[in-house]
Amino acid sequence: MYKFIITITCQPGTRDKILERAPEAQEATRAEPGCIAYDFFTCTDDPDKLVFVESWVDQAAHDFHMEQDHTKAFIAWHEQFHDKLVFETINVAS
Repeated sequence: MYKFIITITCQPGTRDKILERAPEAQEATRAEPGCIAYDFFTCTDDPDKLVFVESWVDQAAHDFHMEQDHTKAFIAWHEQFHDKLVFETINVAS
């Protein structure tokens, strides 16, 4: 499994702009082959922070996802609202 967390620290007051379009991105992504889960969350400790958690069957499925027009469009659109973005690949602890 290929799993990761993306944490976006938004410019103040822009979080809701990203959240308005996130459900559309979520629906399109969940329909892709190899997508196990695609969820987004708001941080209760920081109103300007969003967390996206994605799980894929393998890296090839995620690579396919990154080439989709809807993915490229969503990323290009929300980048204007970032103060910071952190991408972390994670594994189940054993």
